[in-house]
Amino acid sequence: TAVMAAEPVQNLQGYKRHITSEFLADRYPYLEDIRGHLKHDDVTMAHGDRLFPRLVEQLKTPGMAPDKLCEALRTICDLSSNQENKCQAIASDVVAAATHLLTHDSIPVRRDAARVIGSLALLIGGRSLMPVGNTNMARKLTGAVSTGPTLPRLAKLLLSCNDEEVKMNAARALQAVTIFRDGCQQAVDQGTIRSTAQYLCATLPDLPSSEHLSLCLLYLLQTLAAVTMYADGGMKDLFGVHLLERIVGFLAKMPKDGLLPGASQADSVETLRQALRVLWHCGNDPRGRKETLKAEGVKVITAYLDASDSKVREAAVCALNVVSLETKGKEDILEHSPEGLAKLLQNGDAETPYLHETCVQLVRCASELPAFRFAFARRIMGSTWLLEKIYGTAAMAAVSPLLGPQEDEQTRVAALQVTLYFLSHPTTGDTIRVPPVCPPENVKDPRTFALEECTDILHNLVSLLDVARQPAAQCLQMLCELPRNREELRDIVSNGRVQPSATAEAELASILGSS
Repeated sequence: TAVMAAEPVQNLQGYKRHITSEFLADRYPYLEDIRGHLKHDDVTMAHGDRLFPRLVEQLKTPGMAPDKLCEALRTICDLSSNQENKCQAIASDVVAAATHLLTHDSIPVRRDAARVIGSLALLIGGRSLMPVGNTNMARKLTGAVSTGPTLPRLAKLLLSCNDEEVKMNAARALQAVTIFRDGCQQAVDQGTIRSTAQYLCATLPDLPSSEHLSLCLLYLLQTLAAVTMYADGGMKDLFGVHLLERIVGFLAKMPKDGLLPGASQADSVETLRQALRVLWHCGNDPRGRKETLKAEGVKVITAYLDASDSKVREAAVCALNVVSLETKGKEDILEHSPEGLAKLLQNGDAETPYLHETCVQLVRCASELPAFRFAFARRIMGSTWLLEKIYGTAAMAAVSPLLGPQEDEQTRVAALQVTLYFLSHPTTGDTIRVPPVCPPENVKDPRTFALEECTDILHNLVSLLDVARQPAAQCLQMLCELPRNREELRDIVSNGRVQPSATAEAELASILGSS
């Protein structure tokens, strides 16, 4: 027994064999033919690692019927619903096969090929193969059709194919490519943005006539918005071709209900937002601002400040913000936008913090134009907190003209209340002031600021003693705490430059005497 136990145990042949493959040919190697029952023109699927290679073989088969190609392409689209399958499809050369089919004679094949490209473009591996396209395919497979990158073929479909669904799928594929920075740069480098601009110039400002064209417009505007934000030189192909003028015209023609033909409410609103975003991003370049202003863009964009969707309002404010960098932009904003901007700022918590802060920055920039500063201060004079946030102590200079006798009594009293508030509550507000405050320390002491920057404030306050005695007297009292201001007031009274009433004279005597 001991000798028998010392000998090694010999396993049977079946236990030595280790099967690492689940394919039929590997599990049953003695079967003669395991694919003979398959028809040549049938779309068939394999299992495991052979899943996508089997479909690609059929896509590359010369003479395959268009309906079978569509079936294979749709199968790939359905299977590529998750990242793992997308990776397998990309590794199986699906991008090259689908790129080749973008120029197929059959319209349905083009539709589904563009869908496949759009699906695989969501992964960086798929986008990295698109500059190569179908260049590496064998000549016998491509035939007389020239090979090349993927994106120019999508752009060609957009410009030359008459089928609306093909255009929509091609636009959707471009939008998928430009979701990320690498795709944005690729679209610019391969001239795809130039072709997109040509298509939009040919179709805008007219509204799209069908659901497919509405969605095509949405995807292309999303593409341009992404490219102009993230790609180096992403705007260069959009200037000088009247594209921004067409986009402004489209926004002007948009129906009041905001619905594009065949599109849902959400898609229509998103189309508006993306159009405004393109104007916003292009406005970061002086050429874009000038083209927008030439097309009367401020007037059109201002109409969307009261849009029902907060994101549309936000995009409109951002577009106006960049336009306000130009002097002509400030003048147009003064003409069309003060009322809309004031309403937005007074909405308080109803707006997003980003919209509110951008709107404050827009108002400060436009306030470099003195006429806008005075006009806007008049509109928000009842919101002292808003004046304080935008201008700070310098708000007194903006409301000072409203203290004059040329204004009605109600306006003068409201301006007086604002002046009284800022004399007693020094605040910083905007740290970049135009016109500049000299010296800057004056902002820290509103009494000095008032005398230096607010023309005729002492004259106006004296005249207001007969209209609103208590607040006017309080303002004069605080101003005369400084010897210079007290001497200035005494001088204009003694020289007859103001003609106070008897009641006002008694009040002035009390102020000058107590000071």
